[in-house]
Amino acid sequence: MIRALLLSSLLIPTPALADPPSGTDLNSPLHKWFETQHNAQGGWCCQLADGKILESDEWRITDSGTYQVFIMNNWQNIEPWQYRNPIGGPNPTGKAIVWYRIIDSGITIFCFTPGNLE
Repeated sequence: MIRALLLSSLLIPTPALADPPSGTDLNSPLHKWFETQHNAQGGWCCQLADGKILESDEWRITDSGTYQVFIMNNWQNIEPWQYRNPIGGPNPTGKAIVWYRIIDSGITIFCFTPGNLE
């Protein structure tokens, strides 16, 4: 019985935490802000993905009013559930940010927050 419980606990998926970029000040207010963000469905932004601050030519608003980000030489659509939940406080960078990860050669976007269009 105990052996079966131990074996079954190994099958439970656990998230792999993303490492912060080298040179990151883990005690800075900006780092703490990045690490506490969630998407519109309540999923963590930074726990499984790296946040990337985007330049103005790396994101856009489409004619239909949706957002796209430029990752790996392609424009990726942002779905409504991927928007960062504003409860996490205002974006302190003023720039668009996308939290994503490359998984099995595909791009998985966890969160997005727009910036100020320049």
